Amino acid sequence: MEDFKHIKREGSGYEVKQYIAFQHIIGAAWICISILLIINTSYLKTGIVLLIFSILLTIVSFIPPKVSFDPENQLLIVTHNGLNRKKFIYRLEDFAGFELQTFRLGFIPLGCYLYANFKNVSHFKRPVISQSFSKRKMQEITNELEDINKKTIKNTSTV
Repeated sequence: MEDFKHIKREGSGYEVKQYIAFQHIIGAAWICISILLIINTSYLKTGIVLLIFSILLTIVSFIPPKVSFDPENQLLIVTHNGLNRKKFIYRLEDFAGFELQTFRLGFIPLGCYLYANFKNVSHFKRPVISQSFSKRKMQEITNELEDINKKTIKNTSTV
């Protein structure tokens, strides 16, 4: 199989790389704000409490889900490793396509999210495949996943 830029081969499937997004920047900004509050003001206790909570939130936000695309078994597996440890398995038979959403504040892009749409999954519970600030990066991931999906469909139709 060919090498991909944003997808890593792992066992019988592929793991999608995760990137820094808006929530990571917000968590890091809160840590900086709490450090400045501790150093530059007399609100030491407030700054320490804010620092502890912002570090915890940043740690939780930097634990990305593990998204595995398994074309041999026709599965998309999303494993959350944070506080809410759950594993969701989606059948590729019900796969309807990818959706790329960019959230903006005026002309400023806040983030770009790649969703997988399935026929039997509601619009609010669809899995996030990857996220980033860059729409181009998410489009490259979409193209790579569609290439893998086309090869899988071609291989299963010839068998």
